Formats: sequence, C-alpha cells, structure tokens
Amino acid sequence: MSSQDRKSTRLESDQFISYRVYDSEDRICGEGMAKTRDISRSGVAVENRTPFEINSKIELTIALIEILVKTEGVVRNVDKIDDSTYHIGIQFTDITEDEIQKIAKEFPQILE
Repeated sequence: MSSQDRKSTRLESDQFISYRVYDSEDRICGEGMAKTRDISRSGVAVENRTPFEINSKIELTIALIEILVKTEGVVRNVDKIDDSTYHIGIQFTDITEDEIQKIAKEFPQILE
C-alpha cells in the first residue's frame, strides 16, 4: 500500500509495545517487545529484530506516557532493513473509540 492509498495520517512515534503473535490455528507463535515508528488511526508501524508472517493476527499493548492502549491487528507488510532490523506494518482490526481517544491524548492529530 502506498502512502497515497492510506486514509489515516501517520504520525512519527517512539513508544514501546508488547506484542503477542498468533498462527493460523490461533496459537501463540511469538511474543516480545518492539518499538513503534509511526502510528495512525488505522494502524502502527513497528521496528523489530524478527519478522512476523504477513496476515498474522497480533495483540498489541502500546505504552504511552501515562496509559496503555490495548488492541488487536493484522500484519500487512514486513520490510527487511538489515540483518537484525525489520519494519512491520500492522493494521488495527479491533480498536475501540475509547482506545483511539487514549492515543489522541498524546497524538491529537490522529483525530484529523
């Protein structure tokens, strides 16, 4: 997906997230911590040392300054940057308006 195809503005972000990745049979196949690169109303891009499978379901807990945002998503793209760095695009699939409002407290432009 090109940046022109995106409906949500991506905002530069530098938060830690914890994640849990599920396989096609809904079994946990990975978990850990990653760092966000950018965030929008529709998803988040993270930097991680290991790749995720495209279309994998993922649970995320994003650590903002004063609160945690919990959501689910699906891995949409994975780009290898070097031998130990991957940029991973995750589309939110289950995020409530309440969780969006929590993100907006730190990133008010997310509501534009």
